Amino acid sequence: MIIGEERNFVNTPHYLKYCVTEGETMAETILVGIIVAVSTLLGVWITQRYESKRRESEERRWYADYFLGRKIDALNNLYATLVDCHFTMNFYGNCPPSTLQEYKEKVQTKEEAYLRTKVMASIFLDDEASKIMSDVLGAFRQAGMAIWLSLPIDQCPANKNSYDPSVVNFDWLGFNRTYDSAVTCLKDILNPKVLERVEKPK
Repeated sequence: MIIGEERNFVNTPHYLKYCVTEGETMAETILVGIIVAVSTLLGVWITQRYESKRRESEERRWYADYFLGRKIDALNNLYATLVDCHFTMNFYGNCPPSTLQEYKEKVQTKEEAYLRTKVMASIFLDDEASKIMSDVLGAFRQAGMAIWLSLPIDQCPANKNSYDPSVVNFDWLGFNRTYDSAVTCLKDILNPKVLERVEKPK
């Protein structure tokens, strides 16, 4: 083909249609490439976002399970020492120990155990519950003092007549009242109403 013929071919409708078609194909290819790239980036972002949320949720659940487990353990221990101390004080309030050594081993250790678990559980108690546990501790101390003063004269190195009757006499009313309040409080904490709805669906 000579130069003149090539120039004439470029100006033909067939050649112009070819250029338009080729341009449209390139534009479509570029558009598809942009859409694919955007879709890929969006997919990566969504995946990363989902993984981040999943890890955050798992961390929150792990911390919740960890601290909830510690809370339940602490409150269970508090409840166990509460019951144990009440049982012991109740027994020795009716049947006083015969020696100071027996008092220290059987009575005093129970009060100390309750105090220890109360301190450990205090971080999980609100103000009202903390006051209830302190009230029963006061009742245990009064009971322990009354039991100590009930020891035989040769076992109790104290002048019993120097103490007020409110100290010498076992305060059974306050002892049982504060204990019942503490038991009710701990049961409400360890068995909240929401669990009743879960366990007994309508």
